[in-house]
Amino acid sequence: MERPFVYVNMAMSADGKITSVRREEPRFTSPRDKKMMDKLRAEADALLIGAGTLRADNPRQDVRDPEMREYRRSLGKPEWLLNVLVTASASVDPASRLFDPEHAAGVVVATVEDAPPDRLRRLGEVAEIWTLGRGRVDVDLLLARLKARGVLRLLVEGGGELNWSFVERDAIDEIYITVAPAIFGGHDAPTPVEGSGLDMAGRRRLRLVSADVVDGEIFCRYAFIR
Repeated sequence: MERPFVYVNMAMSADGKITSVRREEPRFTSPRDKKMMDKLRAEADALLIGAGTLRADNPRQDVRDPEMREYRRSLGKPEWLLNVLVTASASVDPASRLFDPEHAAGVVVATVEDAPPDRLRRLGEVAEIWTLGRGRVDVDLLLARLKARGVLRLLVEGGGELNWSFVERDAIDEIYITVAPAIFGGHDAPTPVEGSGLDMAGRRRLRLVSADVVDGEIFCRYAFIR
């Protein structure tokens, strides 16, 4: 394979929303789901998010649970994951938690050749800048470069638009979806995969690997069929 193994982790409500119409920080799943997130992070070499997630949540992109940190060590992996931020506009705050200088593995900002130079200069002070394509980040080029960097397992924690860019390129191997017992509604509430979408014939087919029901949440794991 000329790219890393790519797996996506998402949580959604019973009506298929990943947050409310106000796009608030998603806080509707259980501590068990958070631990599952850390387990998947522990198994990854790099963790990828989009600028929308960074601006909305300003997340810590590491393994937080002590048990999962020990699990990561047992796998022979370094303490820190390489963090990857995808942003065509480069319109993110260099002071965000993602760019914490204590993060030993560093951060790659994947952007485009026509991103505003002044923004790239600011981000270049806190991260490694990769320009990959024009207008939109070229997912194939990004994955090839990550593979060359030594990334064998890439975890994507994107919003719907970022996830679509991987679905569109048929560049996902597995997807983990936690279905939480909640409903948000809303025409404009985001969903796990958005973008322009596929027609019926072009739909991506999945194979259910496992599904566990715990205290009202359903933890699903799917493999993409090729």
